Amino acid sequence: HSLMSAHCTSETAAADYWGGESWLQVNNVYTYNPVYSAALAQYARADQMPFFLLESAYENESANEQRARTQAYHALLSGAAGQVFGNNPIWHFSGPGLFATSITWQQALNSRGSQSMTHVRSLFAARSWWTLEPDTANTTLTAGLSSGQDNAVAARASDRSFAIAYLPSVRTVTVDLGQLAGPKVNAHWYDPANGSYATITGSPFLASGSQTFRPASNNSANFGDWALVLESAQ
Repeated sequence: HSLMSAHCTSETAAADYWGGESWLQVNNVYTYNPVYSAALAQYARADQMPFFLLESAYENESANEQRARTQAYHALLSGAAGQVFGNNPIWHFSGPGLFATSITWQQALNSRGSQSMTHVRSLFAARSWWTLEPDTANTTLTAGLSSGQDNAVAARASDRSFAIAYLPSVRTVTVDLGQLAGPKVNAHWYDPANGSYATITGSPFLASGSQTFRPASNNSANFGDWALVLESAQ
């Protein structure tokens, strides 16, 4: 049995056109605007069904590796069940593309954006990612959000066992650790550019009250994006 969705025009979701059709079993979002906004709109639908990020900006077109990562994390931490990464020239292989590129699609398989997607998977696959609930009311990540493509997003597991926040750029964020089950909370920075973890000074923290966190520097690729991983501990 195959699940079915539909690829419609940009700034739409499949359910906008085909929501009444019995064959539509998976919804999606297709946007070049900040992905979290489009994703949260689908997450809030009364006729909610699983959805994924179908398309956004492609690496080597209008996205660099940091933008590609931001789109992925914006989707997965805003209710999406998955996301699709796009790259030029992978999407058209050896055929003519809309944008000139100096590399072959085979070389692009090892691009910085492509490598980043493996680290996205590693982070989420190691945890019960399907239990994540977007922090729509900003009760977990309470300050330091910003806006647009720079917006920080967060989601917490329904059993309060862990939470993940993604910061597209370096800034100080405030987290209500009381949103985690605790009684303690292990805190790590996850480098989305190389998949490494770094324990945050002071960890583990008590699962109560507000705590501020700030990356010490740019990540290993010299971009400012980081993932904050908080996990309940005894």
